[in-house]
Amino acid sequence: MTLKCRLPAPLGLVSFYTLSIVVVLILGDGFLWRFLAEAMLIACAVMCVNVLIGHGGLVTLAQGAVFGSAAYVAAWSSQFLGANLFVMLLLGMLSGALLAALISLLSLRSSGLFFMILTLVCGQLVWEVVFRWRDVSGGADGLRGFPKLSVGGWEINHAAHLFVLASLLAIGAWYCLRSYLHSPAGLALTGLRDQPLRMQALGYQLWRIRLHAALLTGVVCGAAGSLYPFINQYISPTQVHWSFSATLIIMGVIGGIRSLQGAFLGALIYLFIQTYISSYTERWQLVIGLIFVATVLFMPHGLIRRKGS
Repeated sequence: MTLKCRLPAPLGLVSFYTLSIVVVLILGDGFLWRFLAEAMLIACAVMCVNVLIGHGGLVTLAQGAVFGSAAYVAAWSSQFLGANLFVMLLLGMLSGALLAALISLLSLRSSGLFFMILTLVCGQLVWEVVFRWRDVSGGADGLRGFPKLSVGGWEINHAAHLFVLASLLAIGAWYCLRSYLHSPAGLALTGLRDQPLRMQALGYQLWRIRLHAALLTGVVCGAAGSLYPFINQYISPTQVHWSFSATLIIMGVIGGIRSLQGAFLGALIYLFIQTYISSYTERWQLVIGLIFVATVLFMPHGLIRRKGS
């Protein structure tokens, strides 16, 4: 007779992530640690995209603007307030929620193609402000030279420490979004994606439920964005451009647009090709395109398929 000890799904995944972090810390080097720290933070933004698109049916091209604006707010304010970790996280979450609320007010009354176009316009307006307001954002050159992240006078600048910090934030974001998706509000969001007319007939307010999802993903995306500039001590307008939002969608589709775990895999695959494969060929984007097309044709649910999808 054999005994089977099975961990609950959330605990098992957290244990797996924790073990992976320990292995990377033992075997990795400075460059790998910073690369993975960046991947973890971008994966948080991809998870937010997966919630909005995969579970809410809201194809947004403004999530990159939310992520990038929080990064700019943190980088700029650190020059005056210092780069305290908790202050940066708070500013990032507030700026992310505020921008998400403004975009939602302008776009959530629409749906489908019109919603996507409105989010694209909102995102590009943010990019225009960042690109033109050179005195604050540095314009096309971006921002650099701001203080290093710190907690109680202790600088968090070592690559391994940044990786651990980014990983902890990513695990916390995953748990937060997972809890939301399993809550009544998250289930209502999925119901509105599949049967909006029936849900509204039952008394659910479409715009309010979607607004809650947009605010939550704005907070999570803003928190990740607030730490992003401190990984390489640099932030550029690329992070608020609509093309970055499209990149997040590509990562989500490759990993699994309805799977939060797929966000990590999609981000790692894309960034690995962008960082490492680009050293061998200038046509690394063609590789991304082939993987994307193959995923859509042969694995439409992505590399990691959510149960029940």
